[in-house]
Amino acid sequence: MDIYYHSDRFRQLLRRYEALQQGDTGELPDAEELTDVAEYYHTVGEDGKAMEAADYAVRMYPTATAPVAFKSRMALLTDDDPQRAGEIAETIVDKTDLDYLYLKAEIMVAEGAADAADRFLQAHYDETVDPDDREDYILDVAALFSDYEETDYTEKWLARSSMTDENDYKELQARVLKSHGRYEESEAILNDLLDADPYSGPYWNQLAQNQFLRNDIRDSITSSEYSIAINPEDEEAVLNKANGLFTLGNYAESLKYYERYKQLCPRQDISVIDVTIGHIRLMQGQAVEAQQCYRQALSESKDKALTLVHIGISAFDNGYVEYAYRIFISLLPEQEDGWDIGFAYLARCCYELKKEKEYRLFLQKAVERNPEECIEVLADLYPEGTRPQDYLTSDFRPQDS
Repeated sequence: MDIYYHSDRFRQLLRRYEALQQGDTGELPDAEELTDVAEYYHTVGEDGKAMEAADYAVRMYPTATAPVAFKSRMALLTDDDPQRAGEIAETIVDKTDLDYLYLKAEIMVAEGAADAADRFLQAHYDETVDPDDREDYILDVAALFSDYEETDYTEKWLARSSMTDENDYKELQARVLKSHGRYEESEAILNDLLDADPYSGPYWNQLAQNQFLRNDIRDSITSSEYSIAINPEDEEAVLNKANGLFTLGNYAESLKYYERYKQLCPRQDISVIDVTIGHIRLMQGQAVEAQQCYRQALSESKDKALTLVHIGISAFDNGYVEYAYRIFISLLPEQEDGWDIGFAYLARCCYELKKEKEYRLFLQKAVERNPEECIEVLADLYPEGTRPQDYLTSDFRPQDS
């Protein structure tokens, strides 16, 4: 949760708002403050109260952009309904408001139309954005694309900025470097930012992720702990620490942090976390509890096919090969050509279960769709250094297990 929500300033605002809802008269918060209240309720999982606050703001301030933008983003991110999000966005009165432009572009990006969003934002940069606002606009647009991991567009906009000494610029630069695997360069920027602002949880979180990605797990955990010390309810920091503990094999302790993360994210799709918890339970020999976690993951997942693959991988990694095979064989053959996850695991299940014909069939699909996964899952069956495409030739047959 944002540290702002723990401040005295916000607590006073929340009390003022709640008093108004009880019929007390008093100073009316402005539209942005009421939107902050709505954001807070959403953060703590009370979406009904969040929408009440946003609707109240719209009634009190019919021309304000912030509460309408909040409702639109709720439709987009919580309800996964871009069409409805767009309809709400169009009720914003001031179509020149930059927040309206950002919202329209975000809906496009969320729908997979990043190129259209880029053209839309470029057109407004050229034609309607006040010259005095252009530098801020550039960084805001770069941040929007960065939030959706659209690195090419982030770099494109960032390259146009002259605000290279600004912290926002440096943070985005660190994100771009991380996306290119240049972790140490990214960390150097983040460390400079932390020297200037050692109480920035987001900087510590980014540093923790960099350290994790270059396998410096203990330092990653330490960075996460600094962030948690700053804000004990920072869900990103809690998740980073959970992942670090899991990677080190400290499963019992990681379980505590995964459960804590679930408490902090009551309304998000956290199916991957439930699969991970199920994985830990299975490792601990708690098959019934693991199955409950898997069912919970499926019930809340927005992409049930992908969640099933993750469950199958978890089962396979824990030695439940027959169970994993049943999951994969019931799901993967029906997936279209764009699907590239799980075929190597299905092939390995077939190998372990001595289903030779099926092994050759799914091996070919695995090699065609995801050679990297083949190396991870199947490389130990072949002579060291064998390329995945050579798994298919008669000269390279699996060694006896």
